[in-house]
Amino acid sequence: MTGPRSLARHRPRGIPEGYETRASAFARAVAFQGVGDWIDAVLASGETLHGWAARHDQRAEFAGRGTVYSVAAPVSGPDGRERWAVRHFQRGGAMAMHMEDRYLRVGRLRPWRELVASVTARARGVRTPAVVCGAAYPVGAYYRADLITEVVPDARTLAETLFDCDGTRGWLVAMSRAGELIRQLADAGVFHVDLNAHNILLTDGPSAESFVVDLDRARVLKGPSPGARERMQARLIRSIVKIGTPTGEQLKDSEIEAALNRRMERD
Repeated sequence: MTGPRSLARHRPRGIPEGYETRASAFARAVAFQGVGDWIDAVLASGETLHGWAARHDQRAEFAGRGTVYSVAAPVSGPDGRERWAVRHFQRGGAMAMHMEDRYLRVGRLRPWRELVASVTARARGVRTPAVVCGAAYPVGAYYRADLITEVVPDARTLAETLFDCDGTRGWLVAMSRAGELIRQLADAGVFHVDLNAHNILLTDGPSAESFVVDLDRARVLKGPSPGARERMQARLIRSIVKIGTPTGEQLKDSEIEAALNRRMERD
C-alpha cells in the first residue's frame, strides 16, 4: 500500500466467489466485485456505509432495530435491483446495555458471516436479498459494522402482513407461506437462530414470494435438519404471540403451529 487511500483487493479463503475484500485506513470490507469502484470511493473518504446512506437525498427508513435506510442503488448489485438497504449492526437484549453496537474482534466478523450464510442459502434455493457489501470498523479489541443488501420491491414483513390481513383466509395464507419458508430453510441446512415475524418478508401478486433476512447469526449446516426446523418454528411462534393480533385476540401456540404447518393453495 502506498498511502491511506490505497485499497487492498483480493479474495481470501472463506469469501464466496464473486466477492472480494477491500481495505482503507479505518475499515475492512467485503464487496460484490461490481461495486468495487464505488466502495473504494466511500471508504477512502473516511465515510461509513451507514453514514453515507444517512446523507442520501432520497433515503427512506425501515422500521426495526436501529435505523435501516433504503436508498437508490448508485451502481448495479448482484441482482441489479433499484434500491439498497443499509443496516448498522445493533446488539439486542441485555448485551445492548453494555456493548451497544460493538462486537469483539473474535472469529468471523458479522458482515462476513451474513455474506457466507446468504450466498449459501441462495445457492441452496432459499430466497434472501443479495448482499452487496459489508464493512467493519475496528476500534481496539472491538469493531462496529454495516451491511448493504438489495431491497426486494413491494415486500412487507410477516408482522406487517398479519396486521393488515383482511379476514381469516389472508392470515392463514401468510402463516402458511411463513411455514413453507421454515421448511425450505431446514431442508437447505440453514438454521436461522433468531427467526421472527420481522425478518420474514412476503410479496403479493401472482408471483408471491417469501424471503428471509438478517442472517448474520444463521448457522450453515451440512444438510437438512428437522431439529432446526422445530427450533425455528418455536422461535417464530413466540414472536407472533408477542406481537399479538389487530383485534387483541390471544392465540394459543397450538393454533399458530397448526397455521404454520397448513399447506394452502394460493390465489
